[in-house]
Order: sequence, then structure tokens, then C-alpha cells
Amino acid sequence: MKNPEVQKKFHSEIDQIIGSDRFITLEDRSQLHYVNAVIAETQRFCNLVPLNVNQRVIKDVEINGYQIPANTTILHQISTVHYDGRYFPEPTKFKPERFLDSNGKFTQSVNLMPFGVGKRACLGEGLARLEIYLFAVNIFNHFEVSNV
Repeated sequence: MKNPEVQKKFHSEIDQIIGSDRFITLEDRSQLHYVNAVIAETQRFCNLVPLNVNQRVIKDVEINGYQIPANTTILHQISTVHYDGRYFPEPTKFKPERFLDSNGKFTQSVNLMPFGVGKRACLGEGLARLEIYLFAVNIFNHFEVSNV
């Protein structure tokens, strides 16, 4: 575990708001701001699918001085956004706080796109987000993760 202080805050928020005597549900999600921030930062930091579905340019276009002819296949390299310091300062540091506003409330960044971008983004994104949340909070609510 590279960030034990994050795990402590994660556990602390769950203990204070929910307790450890029951499974955490979707109804609890809106109260667990730090937990949601940790999940978002994990998705940013450990991008499992660094490339989005390929797309095709339908007409000649110029982007930043580069000519891209029609019918060129392009790939969105999502990890370049997730590690761009303009959008995520200190991108190589694991900082869940980047997803909390000044009041400590979770805020979703438009620059976080672990499920792709545009019309070709993952159709199962909503379900996947719910499953990731339920899995992560219930595992971390009942277990402590450490290095072996």
C-alpha cells in the first residue's frame, strides 16, 4: 500500500458516516465524498484502458498545424489527458483531494475519462461506475489492504 494515509481517511469517512456493521449501498454514495474522490483518482492514476475506440476522420482537417486527411484512423490516448499537468497538477502523485471542492464535496472533473470520450464512450459506463463503487467501498469497509 503506497498511500496508507489515503486508506485511513477512506476508512474514517465510512466509519463516521456509515459505520462498519452493514454493507454500503448506492444510497450512501452521495454522502461519501472522500471515498468517491479516491475512486476517481484511482481511475485517473491507474488508467486500465489507455486508448479509446478508434475513430475515423470524415474530412480533411488541420489540428495544431498538422494536416489530417479524410479516412485517417485516430485513437484517443486518454492517459495523456490523465497525466497532463494542465488538467491535473502534479499528475504523478496520487491525490484524491483534487476531486474535492473547497467544502470537501466530491466534484467530477470533465477531464477524467476512464471510459472513453464522445459518442463511442463505453455504453456500460453507468453500470461500471456503480459496480466499482460498491465493490471498492465494501471491500475497504471490511478489510485493510497492505503490502505483503
